[in-house]
Amino acid sequence: MRLSAVYAPGDGKPVTRAEMTVTSEGKATGTLKAPVTGRAAMAWSGDQLYLKGDNDFWAQQNPHYGGDLTSSGHWVKPEKRYGYYMLDSFGVNAGSLNPKSLASVVREVTSDPSVVLEDAGSVQGRRATSYVAQGRTVTLADDAPHTLFAIGINPADARPIKTASWRPPPASSRAISAVHREPSDDIDRTYNPYLIAKVEPATAKEAATVRTAAAEADSTAVPPLTSAEKVKTSQGPVFTTTSNDPYLCTTKPCSYSFTVKNDGDEPAEATLHVSFPGIPDRAHPLGTLAPGDSKTVSGTRPNAATGTGRTVRHTDYTWVYSSALYGSDPKVAQRLNARALEPDDVFVATPLMPTVAKLLDLMTKDAASTDTATNEKAVEALRDANSRGQLPLLMVIAASGRLQNPEDLAENLSTTDKIGDARVLQQVAHLLKTDPKARVWYDGGYKADDGKTYKTDYIFISNQGGQEMKRAVQVKTIESWKKLWPRMGDAAEQLNGEHKKGKAKEGKRGPEKAPPRFERVVQINLEPSVGDGYFYSKADLERILRHKNYAQARQRLCKENGELGLDRLVIANATGTHEWTDLSKLDLPCQAATPATP
Repeated sequence: MRLSAVYAPGDGKPVTRAEMTVTSEGKATGTLKAPVTGRAAMAWSGDQLYLKGDNDFWAQQNPHYGGDLTSSGHWVKPEKRYGYYMLDSFGVNAGSLNPKSLASVVREVTSDPSVVLEDAGSVQGRRATSYVAQGRTVTLADDAPHTLFAIGINPADARPIKTASWRPPPASSRAISAVHREPSDDIDRTYNPYLIAKVEPATAKEAATVRTAAAEADSTAVPPLTSAEKVKTSQGPVFTTTSNDPYLCTTKPCSYSFTVKNDGDEPAEATLHVSFPGIPDRAHPLGTLAPGDSKTVSGTRPNAATGTGRTVRHTDYTWVYSSALYGSDPKVAQRLNARALEPDDVFVATPLMPTVAKLLDLMTKDAASTDTATNEKAVEALRDANSRGQLPLLMVIAASGRLQNPEDLAENLSTTDKIGDARVLQQVAHLLKTDPKARVWYDGGYKADDGKTYKTDYIFISNQGGQEMKRAVQVKTIESWKKLWPRMGDAAEQLNGEHKKGKAKEGKRGPEKAPPRFERVVQINLEPSVGDGYFYSKADLERILRHKNYAQARQRLCKENGELGLDRLVIANATGTHEWTDLSKLDLPCQAATPATP
């Protein structure tokens, strides 16, 4: 079977998309794609998982975070460190999604006394029906043969399908009511994982390829390193500096000597910088140091006690610049050193340090070097982002060089533990990655031609086909279907500067409003906990949004003067990203207004 799947880990974590092929005997191969950035090849043989991911993929995974990239680029046989799943971002045994297991789930769902039938429209040119029972959904062709088109399950409650767990799952899970009237919340999906997969038959040739690939993964896979010290020294250069000077200098001038050793496993060029009283910085190029090699440099400096008649205590400072640690711009390293900052403060793998150095520099360079509060806030923000698996998103942002307000990044990252703010971060990274012309203001002030400063979740200016494109976006993440219209209304009000107008302001956020002549965009992200709406097509969403039951709710998308409060509506769910610019299709009761300049 070929499956195109979306796996929602639950607890507000981002979804992982998978393309895979599964054989009748339970072998599986395919690819996993993490949010925005990061990809891995996957193979299953029996109950054993094998992975071959890139740096971005591993930097987003528990328990690795950004601290261990030794698994990158080759097949790895995961070993338990902690937690329940072999891989938190895809906690289902893909090999158990074989034809026999899927057929078993279909029989259980369709024969369940509580099953509810829903018209699934046309799938692959055939009429289809969805059968929903006990939190499981299967979509079958109406006419024989009753082909399985799609399946939706919690893997922990869909035997014989298995979770990708280190230990057996609980004996039973709470059943979920799935009776469908209009979209209703599935609160269980807020906390528990859920898998939705489109199913197609695989050819004999594709099945043979799976067996070959799974055998290769099994024969070449290695376990990841488990020692933190081995991890650190096996990912690139690690420079250690030792002072060879005596404790007391009684000569004029004093001599100095330092030895720099590469304790890592890769060669790298290095320059030792030393600072003494009266000599703020002196550089000693060391050339390329191979793993295990060391080099000693020496020189003289003034005796700080000369003319004082007493012993003078002082501190000598050293640091090593290497493009492998700080990136290719020495000025970045110099600015960070002046702030007593270094990329290792964030506790990341050596291959990630140049990007972390760039991020630290972007977040602090406009503040005074003595502003320790800004320095500490930047380090703390990046540590937290790293622990949440968000560092690859920030790497995309830093590499673009087109974020217009990096000084606000530390503040913005302080709330990305909340799902709504995490989704905004993902969208900003995705925009900067996919649109090489976009300049973005991420939750920061945009100064318009009228001299006023405007702010939305993000604002961007780009160019398409030689025409300037200017958009202001307000993002709402919906975890409960009941919150859809209120949150859409909030977004429209914010875009027009009308949210909580005349009311006491709550929280630290100031008023928001789109700049003049910018397209106003309401972006809605539906989460698995909204229930059926998470899997609606654009046609389904349009049918629901224009339903007579929501006539009054639709008025909130109009401005106070009755004009249209937005120019574009975007809704993202498991089936894709759906956009409306002709908002008359949603029967909005707003008056026509002068269109925004593109």
